[in-house]
Amino acid sequence: MSLIKMQNGGNNSVQLDVERIVLPNGLILLLSENHRIPAVSINAIVKAGSRYESDDQAGLASFVGEMLSEGTHSRTSQQIALAIESVGGIFITAGGYNQSGVSATALSKDFDLALTLTADVLMNAGFPDDRVKQQIDKRIAQIRSRRDEPQNLGLDHFNELIARGHPRHRPEIGYEETIARLSRQELMDFYRRFYIPNNTIIAVVGDIDKAEARRKIEEAFINWRPDPDFIEPSIPEISRQTAPITRFVNVDKAQVNIFIGHLGIKRNNPDYYTLQVLDVILGSSPGFTSRIPRILRDEQGLAYTTYASITRSAGLDPGQFIAYIGTSPEFLPRAIGGIRREIERIVIEDVTEEELEDAKAYLTGSFVFEFETNAQIAAFLVSAEIYGLGFDYLQRYPELINRVSVRDVRRAAQEYIDPENLTVVVVGPVEEQE
Repeated sequence: MSLIKMQNGGNNSVQLDVERIVLPNGLILLLSENHRIPAVSINAIVKAGSRYESDDQAGLASFVGEMLSEGTHSRTSQQIALAIESVGGIFITAGGYNQSGVSATALSKDFDLALTLTADVLMNAGFPDDRVKQQIDKRIAQIRSRRDEPQNLGLDHFNELIARGHPRHRPEIGYEETIARLSRQELMDFYRRFYIPNNTIIAVVGDIDKAEARRKIEEAFINWRPDPDFIEPSIPEISRQTAPITRFVNVDKAQVNIFIGHLGIKRNNPDYYTLQVLDVILGSSPGFTSRIPRILRDEQGLAYTTYASITRSAGLDPGQFIAYIGTSPEFLPRAIGGIRREIERIVIEDVTEEELEDAKAYLTGSFVFEFETNAQIAAFLVSAEIYGLGFDYLQRYPELINRVSVRDVRRAAQEYIDPENLTVVVVGPVEEQE
């Protein structure tokens, strides 16, 4: 039986057959069969992202996530790498803003190996001293090189300004000074606090038998003990700015990179789907339907790359409403003015029926391509669990988009976008000012 069923009658909805199980130790297990190809993907996440670290430990969560595959009590990093490479599989550990964890893909005949490695790094990460030091040096080099990457540098400044006093204001990668003073003990303390079964979700998708997969997973994690006293740390709420902010950052580059916007929305915002439609109309479509790319790039020739979005970064905490354009220094005033005009226009004017229908068609026609692989489906199942979307979300998505009206778009724009109080960050050959 195929994992994905395309509905007939022109409705691009997707069906999933998902089994949700809570193991005795609190681990949430999501299983879905797909026998189209002999492969399987595992997505194991722990709610242990950078939103849970302090300013003094910036970069800790992502560092711990990356270190998971650098050695366990029974395997070296080289042994882990060689084991998965020997079967042509993929094994990645990482840490992000909301969560950290493991993503593994292998042929279904090698599921046992992928599962064994996943369980080992989640339960038995060792953080060897030599690998910690090596990874600290590597991370510091990455942070230093980031200063020469105008887009990343600009995003760091933008987030710092729109999310002051909130974990969102820090770069996930951390700062040179916070990474330099990380100790193995700090890594272990963070790991022991958050990497517990009752703070973990594992999705397995592919050429498996669900009953057999469940049995194997239960055996693999049978000795992983929960922490009955664990309480997910509370994160302070944050409000959108009430005054305009401007910052110019000088770097010796030929292009200026412009970031304009303010705080965005959470993923569970009831207007998320209306704002997805707004995004496509304003600036997130790769085609000619979005206003900012069409007008500033295609008609005025101000840039190769420009976009705008309020939903792309939505998560457990508010993300960004952000418009970006990279352009030549002589076009700086025109580029800023052009983006400001389009932001204001989406708020004060109705979009056209043609724009609305084009945006809906784009969203409902393209979303199925986000779920073509086992790994994509596994990642979706985890997100559905975290945000309470429901596993029938893919079936409901077209209707959620198609019921958005012109009036809805204008109302949402007026509620969530403030043209009078924008943050503007410019990175390039400019005079520094704030």
